[in-house]
Amino acid sequence: MRLFHRPSPTPTQASPVQAEEDPVVRQYRYLLRAAPVDALEHMHREALARMTHEDCAAVLHTVQQQLVTGSRLQPNDAQALARLVVLGERRSPGVLLRHCDTAVLRRLADLALVSEAAFGLLTGYAAWDGRDPEPAPEEDWQARRHRRWSDLSEATEVRRNIEGNGTYGGLGAGGDGGGG
Repeated sequence: MRLFHRPSPTPTQASPVQAEEDPVVRQYRYLLRAAPVDALEHMHREALARMTHEDCAAVLHTVQQQLVTGSRLQPNDAQALARLVVLGERRSPGVLLRHCDTAVLRRLADLALVSEAAFGLLTGYAAWDGRDPEPAPEEDWQARRHRRWSDLSEATEVRRNIEGNGTYGGLGAGGDGGGG
């Protein structure tokens, strides 16, 4: 069962970008694809902090509608909203760009590009062909999520053993399992 509907890539996603794309939005799109996640989050925190309340509300509305997350967020929670924008774009490339109001997207892109965190991140932009990557298959995302939870349960079991009797795997202080 699929929890999130991912639209299939449109022809503009699979082919080089068309001439009518705003150059600022194109540079922003490049950063969304090429920059490290931590730099993107910082960039978005700076940009969202400088945007109007109405613009932040529009970005939040897009995140809530398209990513089905962030229902408890407020428009002024720039840090959490920045994280959701970045993770949503990484999971489903183009989701924000396709669904956000054009004027709000342009302001977000403009503020993100002039942020301190964006400095030096456009070095490969001139050689970029404008293609968006294919979204990761749903199974890969679910497998990563399952693996993360299983890793957590193993770590919890190890912690319980250590906290419970000061040992791991039933071995006592002497290493023979006798504990004494």
